[in-house]
Amino acid sequence: MRDVRPYPGPLGAAHGLGMSGAARPSHAGPPSPARVQRWPGAGRRVLPGLELVTGAAGLAGGVMLAAVPDGSLLRADPAALAGSPFSDWRVPGVLLAGLVGGGFLVAGWWQGRGGRHARELSLAAGAGLVVFETVEVAWLGFQPLEGVFVVVGVTIAVLAWRARGTGP
Repeated sequence: MRDVRPYPGPLGAAHGLGMSGAARPSHAGPPSPARVQRWPGAGRRVLPGLELVTGAAGLAGGVMLAAVPDGSLLRADPAALAGSPFSDWRVPGVLLAGLVGGGFLVAGWWQGRGGRHARELSLAAGAGLVVFETVEVAWLGFQPLEGVFVVVGVTIAVLAWRARGTGP
């Protein structure tokens, strides 16, 4: 005999009926927390990836500036430091490697692990990058790469903000 019950649609599924109209097994229950995808979409993968790439770039650039403080490895003009508190690129390189490089590598690793307060750490990293680049513009003047990293910092902060309520 043919089943003449109406298609349950989304409401039927929400009331324990499968799409066929049949009741789900009673042992199904709610999914365990380990099986719940807490942050759907590409953002789950994009945020830690973006943080790790930003951290690697910051670490590499900072090490190159600190290792050869005349800036020649990155074609950084020493004249850009005129009027700043720095006589060469060593201290800016150490700050770049430590704050941006190290900070973003830790944030990306922790976010990738789904660690406790990873969202807050990513928010701090994104906002910190915007502040870092703003200070850099104030001291050294605008360079296009600073604008790129402000956009990266804002993007990271927005992705982290959208991850709200996904902590363990």
